[in-house]
Amino acid sequence: MSHHSPFPDTIPFRTLGALSGGVKAILGALIVIGLAAVLLASSSYETERLWQALLFNWLFWSSIAMGMVMFAVALHLTAADWAWSIQRFALAGVAFLPISLILLAVVFFGAETYFHHWLHVEGDPIIDEKRWWLTLSNMVIRDFIALILLYGAAMYFAYLTLRPDVYGITGPRKRGIFDRLTGNWKGVQIEAARSQRIRNFLGVIMALMFAFLWGMIGIDLAMTMDPHFFSTMFPVAFFWAAFHSGVAMTAIMVTLLRGKVGISEYVTKTTYHDLGKLVFAFSVFWMYLNWSQYIVIWYGMLPWEQPYFLRRFAEPYGVVTTTVLLLIFVLPFLGLLTRPPKKVPAVLAGFAGLILIGYWLERFLITVPSIYEGEGLPLGIPEIGIALGFLGLFGASYLWFVSTFPMLPSPASLAARDPGIVMVQTPATTHH
Repeated sequence: MSHHSPFPDTIPFRTLGALSGGVKAILGALIVIGLAAVLLASSSYETERLWQALLFNWLFWSSIAMGMVMFAVALHLTAADWAWSIQRFALAGVAFLPISLILLAVVFFGAETYFHHWLHVEGDPIIDEKRWWLTLSNMVIRDFIALILLYGAAMYFAYLTLRPDVYGITGPRKRGIFDRLTGNWKGVQIEAARSQRIRNFLGVIMALMFAFLWGMIGIDLAMTMDPHFFSTMFPVAFFWAAFHSGVAMTAIMVTLLRGKVGISEYVTKTTYHDLGKLVFAFSVFWMYLNWSQYIVIWYGMLPWEQPYFLRRFAEPYGVVTTTVLLLIFVLPFLGLLTRPPKKVPAVLAGFAGLILIGYWLERFLITVPSIYEGEGLPLGIPEIGIALGFLGLFGASYLWFVSTFPMLPSPASLAARDPGIVMVQTPATTHH
């Protein structure tokens, strides 16, 4: 590395490479398990279990993917040099977004289950006052428009990030996606500077879009299921959970794939320490947001908001609520409070995994208790099986990105951040 530079003097072109047959078989098996769970839920359980599972799993996995992209955006906007070698692991979440958009159309087929509290209700003064918002056709239209805008911006950000780094790469992909990404090429330095300039502006717009539009998704697909409940903190907690889950998933993917991609030497203990500080701090902030939402409702004895929490504190959901608090806040707080655990990849990834399990249960909590009217806790084989199906889809799309695109920025991209930091070199004969 240069004396004053956090970047190495030369940066290799690194991808995961072709997936092995075993990995493809595992991903295929997960998807098959998900489809089998859908069939099982529709034939052997209440139909509402199927739609509930599809909904909260869609919210969970889509939140992870969008949260990862926004983490990459945040790293770019803050010029986080410490994360230069892991930023692409966050950006790779963008590959799941087209799948998420398609699956939302499937999710909306369960509208009669999700919105039965207000869909056909008349004479309720609170619902009547909200009727301008609580209209299914308007909800479907605005949510799809919101996601097309947000996902489109995310994919454009990814395009701008990758474009300067894939020009001149030879091999079987040269006539495919790399050609499409580098059409109308104007030169390495020009393209890198243009990418940097546009992303600086686009990233700010995306941050605002994420807060507003993803918060709106939380209102429509979670909060409105209990139409008498309303909280201005709900969408904030919703999109923050997405961002935090994206950071946690990034920590897991870096740990699992850094060696296989061949960039272990660039992901140092300092990198893990900084990433661990974010995982830890964001757990604390998540608790702060939810406590802020709860304490106002409890202290003010607000009549329309209290039933929302009482339902989740009582059985059979009370144990789930306790588990969520333990997994997202208590255990990460105690386990990552000191410096050494943050520097151990397996330890940090383990706590990140606990946080993600907690967020899966949290997405269950913010939706299912509002709409399920059966007996017992509706959390079992259908919900877990569908979650595994989503995992297969997410894993397949994520690994496609990692095996296709360079996981380290090119010297040209880094030089555009601060001219003179590194030499601009374009690999003209790299084969992948």
